[in-house]
Amino acid sequence: MARWSFRRFLSGAGSVAFFVAWFGILIVALVAQVSNLVSALDLGRHGVRTTGVALATRSETWNDTDGHPITVDYTKIGFTVGAQRHVEEISGRYATGEKVRIVYDPENVNVVRSEEDTGLGGLAGHFVLIAILLAMLVFGVSFVFSWYRW
Repeated sequence: MARWSFRRFLSGAGSVAFFVAWFGILIVALVAQVSNLVSALDLGRHGVRTTGVALATRSETWNDTDGHPITVDYTKIGFTVGAQRHVEEISGRYATGEKVRIVYDPENVNVVRSEEDTGLGGLAGHFVLIAILLAMLVFGVSFVFSWYRW
């Protein structure tokens, strides 16, 4: 008869906690990425296309886990809807004064993306990230099954 061991219980609990955290993070990232893809697809299909003017660009930089810097650029875009002028921020770097093709939601003018983000190139990035996240999820599930040998 196997003797109950607190140390064995903790190692098993640690494994379970690791896998729960792993799957939780992957599921949240997957849901966020699919939501972002659906939003981009919807805006691409139902949004209004117009041209805006780049007003200013800002950058955010931080270090990844390996200490390598990651920089993301955002540009304020001015555009007109009817008689109202709007200024919104989109991702990407554009020179001040440059004309930028944008797509906005006619029901909520604050929702704006560059036309590139709703095109094939922008959507391809979403599909690649979703594929990577799904592969990581499948790897994790296969690892759990091999670990516990159901």
